[in-house]
Amino acid sequence: MLRLGLHKICLVFIILSPMLWAQNPPNITATGNQFYCGETPMPIVTDVSIYGGSGDDVLDEVFVQIATGYTLGSDVLSLTGIHPNITASWSIGEGLLTLTGPASFTEFENAILDIQFQTSENNFTQDKFFSINLGNANFLPATGHYYLYVAEEGITWTEAKTAASELTFFGLQGYLATITTEEEVQLTGEQAEGTGWIGGSDQATEGVWRWETGPEAGQIFWNGAVNGSAPDGMFAFWNNGEPNNIGDEDYAHVTDPSVGILGSWNDLQVQGDAVGSPYHPQGYIVEFGGMDGDPNIEVSASSVIIMPKTEVVTNSLCDEGLSQINLTTNADEVYWYAAETSTEIINTGLSFEDYIDANTTYYLLPLFNGCSDGNRIPVTVNVYASPIANDITIIQCDDEVIDGISSFNLYNYTDDIVRNEQGQVVPIWDIYFFEDAMLQNQIDGNNYINTSNYQIIYAQVYDEFTDCFSISEVTLQVNIPQQFAASLEVCDDFIEDGFAFFNLTEADSQILENSPVNASLGYYVTYNDALLRVNEITENYFNEVAYNQTVYARVDIDETCYAINEFNLTVKDLPNVTQYEEVYYCLNIYPETITLEGGIIGDIPNNYAYDWSTGETTINIEVNETGTYEVFVTKPAGCTNRRTIVVLPSSTAVIETIEVTDISENNMITVLVSGDGDYVYALDDENGVYQESNSFENVSAGIHTVYVKDIKADCGIVSDDISVLGFPKFFTPNADGKNDFWEIKGFSTQFPVTASVEVFNRYGKMITILDKDNPKWDGKYNGLLLPTDDYWFVAKLADGRTFKGHFTLKN
Repeated sequence: MLRLGLHKICLVFIILSPMLWAQNPPNITATGNQFYCGETPMPIVTDVSIYGGSGDDVLDEVFVQIATGYTLGSDVLSLTGIHPNITASWSIGEGLLTLTGPASFTEFENAILDIQFQTSENNFTQDKFFSINLGNANFLPATGHYYLYVAEEGITWTEAKTAASELTFFGLQGYLATITTEEEVQLTGEQAEGTGWIGGSDQATEGVWRWETGPEAGQIFWNGAVNGSAPDGMFAFWNNGEPNNIGDEDYAHVTDPSVGILGSWNDLQVQGDAVGSPYHPQGYIVEFGGMDGDPNIEVSASSVIIMPKTEVVTNSLCDEGLSQINLTTNADEVYWYAAETSTEIINTGLSFEDYIDANTTYYLLPLFNGCSDGNRIPVTVNVYASPIANDITIIQCDDEVIDGISSFNLYNYTDDIVRNEQGQVVPIWDIYFFEDAMLQNQIDGNNYINTSNYQIIYAQVYDEFTDCFSISEVTLQVNIPQQFAASLEVCDDFIEDGFAFFNLTEADSQILENSPVNASLGYYVTYNDALLRVNEITENYFNEVAYNQTVYARVDIDETCYAINEFNLTVKDLPNVTQYEEVYYCLNIYPETITLEGGIIGDIPNNYAYDWSTGETTINIEVNETGTYEVFVTKPAGCTNRRTIVVLPSSTAVIETIEVTDISENNMITVLVSGDGDYVYALDDENGVYQESNSFENVSAGIHTVYVKDIKADCGIVSDDISVLGFPKFFTPNADGKNDFWEIKGFSTQFPVTASVEVFNRYGKMITILDKDNPKWDGKYNGLLLPTDDYWFVAKLADGRTFKGHFTLKN
């Protein structure tokens, strides 16, 4: 199929040669079915004849190829003898010997008879089939078809399909190759001049791969993508990870040799990948043969050399034993040798047994009748060393039920089982555990519970590579601990929740008191952790159960469990005090003091010691300054608690100003104060109801008293008097004691807020003037009571304000 270095010029041969011979090309026949004797090179044919054709009995080239069974690097074809008009060139990649003339039919016949086959291969799996071609397409005897690689860089699959269909080979119709056998894969992929398009596609239905060319056109050869499969009886040879349909790839292509499996396929887009990519198309593969209407031509002949094919089955041994070698072969006789060049035959036939204790190589020589020598096949029987399997004793402490029965993690001790004499561990072996020496009852090595103290179980050390194994005894010993308890107490922290940090090493002396001097110690939260030696407590431990918790101390002697003991942790209560309190100091009483108490609850204060932040050590202290005070309260030989007292300031109010809105429909008073207290307000009644608002509404005209009280620390009450001005709308000067006078209310000697008030009748005549010496009008003018009527006034205030109004006199 593929021929490296063949370019477009090849088409000239394919198209023109049939024209030279019309439809009557020369014929070739050959005989030479021979048995291989390897002592010397041998001819590929015993007879050959080239004849016929419409030319002049002269050829330019003849191509001889190992078409099936070719082994790259081992097989060689060479031209021997003297042939002055013919030169030979060998292509190791294609397994192709090219004879180049021009020369006569007879000269080429003589040259073909002098072609010798030779191989350095010694164990054969295939016979060697040779094709002798008068044309430059490769002939495959297994299919009877011809294959040609056409180099054309960048050609698309569609263009390649058309180009292939336009080629003929001595009348045979060309088409993009359909690869349906392993032999075709070898010829078109492994023994090829290049890689290129073949005739498969799933363009019609994604994932359904069909041959679209040749006699197999329409035949489905693959269903699915990379994990798909070939229908029964069909053949496919996809590369690893193919077909993957990346970017709508629908066309089959023989993979570049640099990618994956040699000769395998991948799917590409119709134009392939870009220049520089290993998936950039380099050409296409044309197949000739099998089409309806094709003529019968004999431009190729074939021969076969039957190789001595031998299959060898050997055993491998552990340490020593009887080697057993069995053969199947098509040879007539097999001779056995102890060395490659030895002449002494140690055995003949298809089987051999030998007792050995080291790797041993035998050399087999399969021969056909009439052969005396050839390439010997080396057969090695391996003798492997069995894995190390030491007998060990696993010693561990009993579990929480003291009965000599415990749970073992056997895999923690596998290093000891496989440790060699130098103390090294071989980590490549697998280890399995069994209850019986016959290895019938496998056990779970992660969590095995022994059935009795000093029980013996069995470890199988298995080498997966050699299939060898060894068995050792494993004794399970359970140490029953001595019963004693240790304890550790700490005071609670100031959070007082029963949780605190423990320095467990402070109990070391208690636990190790009766232990051997080489004992080591570890602490664990649970008994099972201590037993399995996992999750060791390595730092200060914060207890997980409030006030009282049991943890476990494990004592080891030389890494073996000696005892596991309970270890009690206790968080002691602190003195019962009020830890935080806020009190107030009335700044207005300074330098008087207040008392701060030690704060003991439910006990006699004298039972405790006190250490105040002021340096005092009494139960109570006296202070007259705000700030934060601390006292540490300690019970003798006991714990210490901390009490914090924050002294906050308060004081009576300082009345800064009182705002009065008067002579209005809604007289208002607003009291503005300063100070460190929290204040409430009352009007005219010191013992009445106080309000949080500092404003009073709808206040009647007259003299009022405002009271301001501290409620933060009850530091006291301050007060102030105010005047609210107003006047009556009428008065009745009839001497009945009610409304007998008209006056401006809030005007008094205490509050001389007005300069004067002038009263007029409706005609504008001034009737009277009111001032501090004459604050009221009795309704008379010159001693006579005036009649019922409306009267007007003009009040001039001391602050410069002037307001006017009117009122009614009723008799």
